[in-house]
Amino acid sequence: MPIKSAVTKNWPLLFSGALALLVVVTFHIWLQWDNLSLTVQVTNLANLLAPLAFAAAVIERAVEILVSPWRDAGASKLERAVAAIKARPADPASSERNVKDLETASNSLDEYRGETQRYAFTVSLTLSILASMVGIRALGPFVDLVRLHDAHVTPHAQQLSFLCLDVALSAALLAGGADGIHSVMNAVTGFFDASAAKAKS
Repeated sequence: MPIKSAVTKNWPLLFSGALALLVVVTFHIWLQWDNLSLTVQVTNLANLLAPLAFAAAVIERAVEILVSPWRDAGASKLERAVAAIKARPADPASSERNVKDLETASNSLDEYRGETQRYAFTVSLTLSILASMVGIRALGPFVDLVRLHDAHVTPHAQQLSFLCLDVALSAALLAGGADGIHSVMNAVTGFFDASAAKAKS
């Protein structure tokens, strides 16, 4: 029973590990693609990722506009219920009931907010996938497009796989919002700055 419980609890980790192993074996046996030439220059980083950050900010606002009218009324109602319980006069005779009522109302509010976040993420991810499909992507601006589209250099299957990966990663970044993209930019800039400082010393 404990083994079955551990497997059930960790199935996403086991599944992703098995999938990664399958991909590695497949690549080793059949694909063996050459490296794609990615060029990242700190001076151009902000210009190349600015459209991605702008699209993420637009998607964030669109999600807020789409989800808020649908969910805000229910959240306000639950917030008022919590506030009303907190505003009850202190009475030793009903203090235990007030604590229980407050816990129930707070849990209901938390569950509602969690459900709202899941809806918002679903809408955000859908819009992000559509945006990345039409061409707002994270890795594409840094790849050598001449080599990528040359069938003699890059096999068609590798081109297609790169496109799918770029769409998936771009959608994840866009769904994470503009702050997530800025953190990527800051991390890359910090890495290059640290590397340059080490080279000088």
